[in-house]
Amino acid sequence: MCAKGRLRREPRWRPLFTALLCAMLTLGGLRASWAVSSVQVEVRPAEGGLALAVRAPNAGSLDLRSFTLDDPPRLVFDLADAALAPGQLGVLPVATAGIAQVRVGQFQAEPSVVRLVVDLDAFPAPAWQWATGESSDEALIVLSGLGPVDLKPAAVKGIGENTLIRFPGAARLRRRAGTLEEPPRIYADLLGAELPEALCRQEFAEGLVREVRMGRQEAEEGKPVARIVVELRQDVPHVMYAEGLDLVVAVGPQPWAMPAPPYQAAGGLRGKRIVVDPGHGGKDIGAPALPGPPPQPPFEKDLTLDIGKRLAALCRSEGAEVTMTREDDTYVTLQRRAAIANELKADVFVSVHCNSHASPNALEGTSVYYDHAHSIELARLVQQEMVAALGTVDKHVRNANFAVIRRTRGPGVLVETAYINHEGDRERLMNPNFRERAARAILQGVMQFLSQNPEQGSP
Repeated sequence: MCAKGRLRREPRWRPLFTALLCAMLTLGGLRASWAVSSVQVEVRPAEGGLALAVRAPNAGSLDLRSFTLDDPPRLVFDLADAALAPGQLGVLPVATAGIAQVRVGQFQAEPSVVRLVVDLDAFPAPAWQWATGESSDEALIVLSGLGPVDLKPAAVKGIGENTLIRFPGAARLRRRAGTLEEPPRIYADLLGAELPEALCRQEFAEGLVREVRMGRQEAEEGKPVARIVVELRQDVPHVMYAEGLDLVVAVGPQPWAMPAPPYQAAGGLRGKRIVVDPGHGGKDIGAPALPGPPPQPPFEKDLTLDIGKRLAALCRSEGAEVTMTREDDTYVTLQRRAAIANELKADVFVSVHCNSHASPNALEGTSVYYDHAHSIELARLVQQEMVAALGTVDKHVRNANFAVIRRTRGPGVLVETAYINHEGDRERLMNPNFRERAARAILQGVMQFLSQNPEQGSP
């Protein structure tokens, strides 16, 4: 005889739970579909270049990231949570110098990413800006300064005791700069610059600048090269820096002390992680102006924090994700500073310092240190920009076994801005305009490095 089995009754809550679960999954799927924007892209002419018009619901809020690739040279834009609209062309032909074509494709489906690839004839990549379109459903990637740059006459303007010589559109060009004597001259060879005439000459009857001239040089890397020369009536300090798309040479008694104009960001660090490390802090005052006892201010820890904050703000304005190892007068160990960069897999680590020497007033100038070989180019570019923009003595790029850059796995440098116990350098460091220009120079070096090495970062 078979044993009787018990009939198991379904719990009363199960049908309700099943219905709720189905509803949650359905809503989750709907939310996922809503989060993906349908995107259309077209090419339009723009002043000084072209624009990639991106049409999508709330296009301006799309997550846009950019980087460059080599061999062949390409400028790449990724749109996160985006899907190509039906009928979108994959190749968009253009008729603009320096660009072969623009390609559009669905880079990946999960998560959904649309990729725009601008095939370049050569580097440097054009400058670009993420701008609003004609409506909320349109945004523009505006590319400017494409192809060889036609140099235009310099604009010379006196500001107080200083004089500015502005070369329109020349900031994005790679340059090799220096000085010559008898008579005093400042020069820069610009790679990728065209001259409308074989020789351009502007003479000035009075003032610090006697003459500005431009001439063609031998081509390099298949690109035209032009030399700009600023001839002076007397040997005075000078600085050279990028201001928007213009290259500026400033000459005068203290050109580094001139107020810097509002910074013009172009989104050059979107998608990058930068760690800014203001040296010392808290109980560790760093180097003092005078050793004492007691040590006399200013202290290195205060100046590095100010420059670090300025650098962090500039990097954020360019779209970077920035972490500071300290944001106030706090002591942070050397191990922790490097660990922050490694944990975040930072694309670049910059430690900001002021130098010092056992004998006050014995040494002056700027230097950048590296430890690992993959940081040499970053150090070179930052040093080049700082010496040019600050007018400090070039103490060169150096290799050193400093803990913060030794322990940092990704590209990292330690910047010695100037000597705090040298009277001339200390006068510079105490000037907020100098500290702002130092931060901008570091930023320029970092952006050049990342544009040339887009895949760099911590392993």
